[in-house]
Amino acid sequence: MRKFTSLTVALVVAGGVMIAAPASAAVKISNGVACTKAGAVNKTANGTYKCAKNPLTTSTKLTWLSIDCLTMAASFLTAKATLPAAKISTDKAIAGFNEEIVAQNKVLADSLVEIEAYKVKLAETSAKLAALKADTANLAKNKLNITAYESAVSNYTKAIATVSKVSGSTGAVQRAITRIENFKVQATASYENLKADLTNGLANAQLLCSKGF
Repeated sequence: MRKFTSLTVALVVAGGVMIAAPASAAVKISNGVACTKAGAVNKTANGTYKCAKNPLTTSTKLTWLSIDCLTMAASFLTAKATLPAAKISTDKAIAGFNEEIVAQNKVLADSLVEIEAYKVKLAETSAKLAALKADTANLAKNKLNITAYESAVSNYTKAIATVSKVSGSTGAVQRAITRIENFKVQATASYENLKADLTNGLANAQLLCSKGF
C-alpha cells in the first residue's frame, strides 16, 4: 500500500511538471514571432498583434505584427504606389510651365521689338515736325501737317509707354514669368516633399515593425 501511494504521488508530481512546463515556456508575442493562423488577433499588455505576412518584406512567413506596424506599413505602401503618378503629374505641370515661360518670353521679345519700332517712328516724326515748325514762313500753310505730326508724336509716345508697362521689369509679362517660375518651384518642392514623406514613412514603418518591438 505504501508503494502504491508513493507511485501515485510520483505520477502526480510528474504530471504537474509536464502540465506546468508549456505555461512557463510560453512565447512572448511581439513583432516577428512566428504564428500559424493568418488574421488571428492577440491582445497583449504591449498592444494588439495580428498574425500576418510582413508587408515590408517579400517573406511569405506568418508572424505576429503589431496593429501600429500594419497601419503604418499600409500607409507607406499606399503613398509609395501614388508616387509614380505624382512624378508624371509634376513633370507634366513643369513642362506646361516651361511652355508658358517660353511664350511669355516671346511676348517680351516682341514687345521690345515693337518699342524699338515705335522709337524709330517717333524719332522720324519728331524730326519732320521740328522741320515744319522751323519753317516759320510757312507755318500757316503747314498747319494741318504740323497738327498731324504732333498727333503722331503723341500716339507713338503713348504706345511706347503702354508697351513698356507690359514688357518692363515690373510689367505684366515679367510678373507673369515670375509667377510661373514660382509655380515651378512649388511643384518641384511638393514632389520632393512627397518623396521625403515617403522616406520618413518607411523609416517609421520599419521601426514599428522591427523584430521584438
